[in-house]
Amino acid sequence: MSLTESSVTAKTVHDHRNGLSARLRSAPREVAGAALWAFVVQYFVMLLVVQAAWREPYSIVAHTISDLGAVDCGVFEGRSVCSPWHAAANTSWVVAGASIALGGVLLWRTLARTVASRVGMALLVLAGLAELAVGLNPEDASSWHIPAAAVAIISGLAGITTLGASLSRIPALRWLGRTGIGLGALGITSLLTAFLIAPERLFGLFERLAVYPILVWVILAGSSVLAGVHTPRSQGDRR
Repeated sequence: MSLTESSVTAKTVHDHRNGLSARLRSAPREVAGAALWAFVVQYFVMLLVVQAAWREPYSIVAHTISDLGAVDCGVFEGRSVCSPWHAAANTSWVVAGASIALGGVLLWRTLARTVASRVGMALLVLAGLAELAVGLNPEDASSWHIPAAAVAIISGLAGITTLGASLSRIPALRWLGRTGIGLGALGITSLLTAFLIAPERLFGLFERLAVYPILVWVILAGSSVLAGVHTPRSQGDRR
C-alpha cells in the first residue's frame, strides 16, 4: 500500500469515527438506548445475588439459569430446586429484556443502517421481548417459559451475529462487529452442543455459554456507544 493510499484509509476511518461521535452527541435517544444496553449488566449482578441466597448448593454446571426463577421448592425435571429470591431473578430478566428491546429501538438510527443490520437489530429487539416474557413466566409456573426462552436465545444469537457481520464493515465499529460474530459463533456452537451432544448433567454450563454471549455483546455495544458520546472532539472537529 502506498503512502497516499494509507493516508486515504486513515482519513476514512477518522471520518467514520468523527461522524459517529457527532451523530451520538446530537442524539439523546441514542444515548438513552446505549445506557439501556449497558444497564443489562445488572443481569449478571442479580444472578450472583440470587445464587448466593439458595438454601442448598447451586451448580452453574448442572442447574439451568431458569432454576433461579423457579417459584416453588422441590424437584423440577430431575433437579433439586429452591430459590428464595426467585422474584428478584424474574424481575431482573424482565428488566434485561425491556432494556434490550427498547435500547434496540432507540439505537436503530445509529446501528441499523443497512438491510443486514436492520434484520440483526430486529432480531435483538425480538430477543429482548422474549426475555421479558421469560421473566414473566417462571419455568415451574407457566408453559410459556420454554418457548419464550427458545425465542430469546435463538433470536439473540442470530441478531448479534447478523448485526456484527454488518458492523464489521464499518472501520470505527469493526472490533464490535467482529466481537459479535465471534460471540455469536460461540453461542450457536454451545446451543447445539447442549441439545445434541452434552450429557444432561452439563446442560447448565452449555446453556450459559449460549445465553451469556448475547448479553455480553449488548453490554459491550452499549458501553462502546456511550464511550463514543464522551470522546472529546478532535482538533479537526474544533476548527
